[in-house]
Amino acid sequence: MKTVDIIERIEGEAHLKLEWRNSVVKDARIEFLNFRGFEYMLVGKPPLDALVYTPRVCGICGQAHLLSCVNALENLYKNANIDLEVPKKAKLIRELGLAIETLDSHIKWFYLFIMPDVVSLSPNDYKEYEPIKGQKWLAATKVASDIMRGLAIFGGQWPHTSYMLPGGVMCDPTLIDLATIENYIDQGITFFEKNLSGVSISEYLMFNNVEDINKLTADLKDFKDISFEYGLNNIGKSYNRFFVIADILGFKSGRIKQINAGKINFEKIKEHDDFSFDATASKQSSKKYTWAKTVNYDEMFFETGPMARALVGGRKFIKAIHKEYDDSAYTRVMSRMDEVAYLLQRCKKIIKSIDISEPSYIQPQVKLKDIPYSKARGVVEAARGSLMHEVEIEKGKIKSYNLITPTVWNLGPGSKTKPGTAQKAIIGSKSIQEATITLRSFDVCSVCTTH
Repeated sequence: MKTVDIIERIEGEAHLKLEWRNSVVKDARIEFLNFRGFEYMLVGKPPLDALVYTPRVCGICGQAHLLSCVNALENLYKNANIDLEVPKKAKLIRELGLAIETLDSHIKWFYLFIMPDVVSLSPNDYKEYEPIKGQKWLAATKVASDIMRGLAIFGGQWPHTSYMLPGGVMCDPTLIDLATIENYIDQGITFFEKNLSGVSISEYLMFNNVEDINKLTADLKDFKDISFEYGLNNIGKSYNRFFVIADILGFKSGRIKQINAGKINFEKIKEHDDFSFDATASKQSSKKYTWAKTVNYDEMFFETGPMARALVGGRKFIKAIHKEYDDSAYTRVMSRMDEVAYLLQRCKKIIKSIDISEPSYIQPQVKLKDIPYSKARGVVEAARGSLMHEVEIEKGKIKSYNLITPTVWNLGPGSKTKPGTAQKAIIGSKSIQEATITLRSFDVCSVCTTH
């Protein structure tokens, strides 16, 4: 096998090991080797401690972990038959934080993560995308940071905010605060129109067929032109099955097996560790090679993330692209950038829906530490896909805590009989560059994977 060190420009690192036959990748192993152990740290801690620990699982998607955690803690009340009220205002602020974080992640991912690899395929001069000093790289970094300033207004800091807790949020934004946040979102809209798409966001959101791709005149045109010239629309295809775990930000939960949509039965979500290291073992089996587990639904592998959300939710433009190019690396990237436009519009809607006269927090009548026993899950759609936190408490302490992250869905090591989603997409690659771009098209986050 040939090993490629994948140093993630955003989150962590991985080893990609490729086995070749007749100049084609026959097998692929994605190795995540930095164990972190959050699930073990939380055992024996008071339940509210999870609100401080879990946002630190990741420096990019801490909002998603915080929201999934607080949803799980609130569901502990529900499953213990204890009433808990959460104000609408608090729910909207939580969603706004998640949307802003996802926008920051998507913009950085495109310019800092995938485009440097894509432009390297072409002999043409694309120095504006050069890391650190390219003008497009710098502009993207600035607008992503500016958008994130909006989150700091009510989150207090970023990353690793902990302003959510059972019963609401610990912030009370004013009209001036909301106007300031909206200004940052408007900067994001301007960036999308001038830098990413080259068309107004209202025109873009009306796109509904594959020919609309030709209306793109800015950086997405660069991506499109290189993709079609070097066949990114034909590589990176996997099982063509998609999974969305949560109804949030207007996304619809559900699953698609080819074209058949269906609801989710959480009992069919199963983690497997056939090739995963055992943190409790004194000696690892020779078959184990990664700290990532793998997860499937009804014994089948599904892809999660922006493409899944667009297809399950019926975004016409991405459905048209997918119909033409399937679950290719090209469709995967376009889906993530399409979600930028969708979320910018969604943020504007959320801001206008917040009623500052409502309370931000309603104190629970019972403290979590006083609940004898309960078990619950919290789910959310993070930037990279479906995220689930499962917590069990007993006598005021956390008895067990389990996280199933998007990169475990997408980049897990597969089973004894079938490759994982990203593995299948990489198998068949004809070059290291092709394999690497395919891997990165899933937006790798190794620290979430090795939580």
